[in-house]
Amino acid sequence: MENELLKDCYNSALRHLARKDYSEYKLRQKLKDKGHQQEIVDDVINELLEKKYLREDLYKEARIKGLLRKGYAFNVVEYRMAQEMCLASIEEIQAVALEVGLHEERQLEDLVEKKVRIDYDFVSDKAKLKDRVLRYACQRGHSLSDTVRVYDNIIQKLES
Repeated sequence: MENELLKDCYNSALRHLARKDYSEYKLRQKLKDKGHQQEIVDDVINELLEKKYLREDLYKEARIKGLLRKGYAFNVVEYRMAQEMCLASIEEIQAVALEVGLHEERQLEDLVEKKVRIDYDFVSDKAKLKDRVLRYACQRGHSLSDTVRVYDNIIQKLES
């Protein structure tokens, strides 16, 4: 009976991993939510780790890259990773950003430029546009003062 439960849990874990990568914590939660017993989940996770089907380091790197590409500031990426029980230091995040070719200042410039480029011609009230762009960048964890400076530079270039 227990062998069958173990096999069912293992197959369920493989199905999840075939669709997308998971951290150990997230996969454990998925299996528990499916109703599998704690001991069986532990055994399955250990076997997946042994066979290197579950690679926390690759998941962490891919997740950091995804969050950085979405424009999140380094401190927000660190916080979001901690929420997933997949701790990443600022140094690790900076290393991944460097590998991808992202610098925090350039990331903010790209984020603001994208928003301005999309909305500039369609918004008649430029103060509302500025508020919208500042709010968007701040929601991604960038500081207000940096965002205002970058926004002003981009508008200056656009209007000249």
